[in-house]
Amino acid sequence: MAESGLKTFWSELRRRKVVKAAIVYVVVAWLLIQIAEVIFEPLKLPDWSLTLVIVLAALGFPLALVLAWAFEMSPEGLQRDRAQVPDRGASPEETREDEKSTTDAARTRKDERRAIAVLPLANMSGDPENEFFSDGITEEILNLLAKQPELRVVSRTSSFSFKNTTLDVPAIARKLGVDIVLEGSVRRAGNRVRIVAQLIDAANDAHLWSDSYDRELEDIFAVQTDIAKRIVDAMNLDPDACVECGGNTSDIKAYDYYLRGRQYFHQVTATGFRFAREMFHKAIDADPGFARAYAGLANLESFTAQWIDPTPQPLEAADAASRKALELAPDLPEAHSARGFALSVNGSFDAAAEEFEKALQLDPMNYESLYLYGRTRFAEGNLEHAAALWKRAHEAQPDEFQSAALRTQVLFSLGRDEEARESNRIALEAVERRLALNPDDVRALMLGGCLAHYAGREEDGRAMTERALELAPDDAGVLHNATCYYSNIGDVGRAIEIFERRIALSRTLYREWVDNDTDFDNIRDHPRFIELLETLPRRSQ
Repeated sequence: MAESGLKTFWSELRRRKVVKAAIVYVVVAWLLIQIAEVIFEPLKLPDWSLTLVIVLAALGFPLALVLAWAFEMSPEGLQRDRAQVPDRGASPEETREDEKSTTDAARTRKDERRAIAVLPLANMSGDPENEFFSDGITEEILNLLAKQPELRVVSRTSSFSFKNTTLDVPAIARKLGVDIVLEGSVRRAGNRVRIVAQLIDAANDAHLWSDSYDRELEDIFAVQTDIAKRIVDAMNLDPDACVECGGNTSDIKAYDYYLRGRQYFHQVTATGFRFAREMFHKAIDADPGFARAYAGLANLESFTAQWIDPTPQPLEAADAASRKALELAPDLPEAHSARGFALSVNGSFDAAAEEFEKALQLDPMNYESLYLYGRTRFAEGNLEHAAALWKRAHEAQPDEFQSAALRTQVLFSLGRDEEARESNRIALEAVERRLALNPDDVRALMLGGCLAHYAGREEDGRAMTERALELAPDDAGVLHNATCYYSNIGDVGRAIEIFERRIALSRTLYREWVDNDTDFDNIRDHPRFIELLETLPRRSQ
């Protein structure tokens, strides 16, 4: 207990830069004394003058430490530090009132890690075409910070909901339930880029750190890593966590194409996937050694095989791209995760598990690895491990509802009803927070339908499901989840009708997944469902 208290106190001294202030003060005081010793004698000052300087320097030392503790130097001048320590003179009632001023999201989370949101860096280039570049830089910084185990980083989807918003930083922080916000801008001109970044304490809108980088484009990776490390330092976290794992490129054209590919990939549409594929291939053509581009392409092809195209082509493409990513960067977590995903879609579950385990050894906080690994375990029928992985995924990104939603379903299947109801509450709250930011978020709507049903909110469940169908009537994921919803509420006719549309769209559905999904139980014995199910291939090997 005493050791922990001393460690906390020392960390606070470092965060408030008291140690640095003490060192600077001692050095400056020593220099002044040396100067006084040299010049006082020629000036014929009395002997006690030097003693006075020494005494004043000694008396000023504790004062300097107190000032360093209480105030911080920001770009706006000297400001009171209120980031962590409450006003010691405040009454218990006032302190409780301060605590109540935190956001609803922050109040409901039990996660004690510092929470940060990386807002989309503003494109100041004057060319809308450069939007992909500023968005890509934002995502890269976010991913680097997400490797920090002491930090909870809001997901890309949630952060990007505030793109081009007129809300101020404290308001955004309240909506996202975070303590700290990173904002800034990117200006690209020719072969140079200027990045301005500032870290803001949401409680008092004070700057914790800010800096600007005016560099050649080739230095962009070093700049991204430096920003992440400077943020970690400003928050007094482990400086060794935000380390680039390789797999990048020195070819700025290849990097441009890669960022464009990521931008299209995040659209999660057939059209977006088509453009993303083109961009990833162009990135690889520009730099055949760009491992992350191969990993991105592999994930794209795996998703295509799973939801869009049942032919062997995307399966083969995912296999080849994931192999190449690993060959080029064997220590890249994204490469192992992409390989694991490709293997799972091909039905090689044991080999997939080995790759996911390697990915998590390299990056234990990687949400995508945990989420996809959970899907792999579920498909092969290992529900206990799937539930554990999805729990870890939710802990890595508490604002991402998909893992918590799937865990809810699994826990009900396992008969762990109390845990399931709690998981359902958490998932539904996350869905509702997402819909408050974007009422037409199809992913949130399609999963929210079943979650609302589990919570006994049938009117809300039906409304969410039908809205998802209205927005994306030809989306395989939406049709799948709508089938589950109507099966759960006992509307067999409607469930079968939607499932027919799902199969007619694409026969990419895992047969193993349907076999293990209890949401289909109410229609499992229906003759038409059995007939349709027989058309689905098994992928386990």
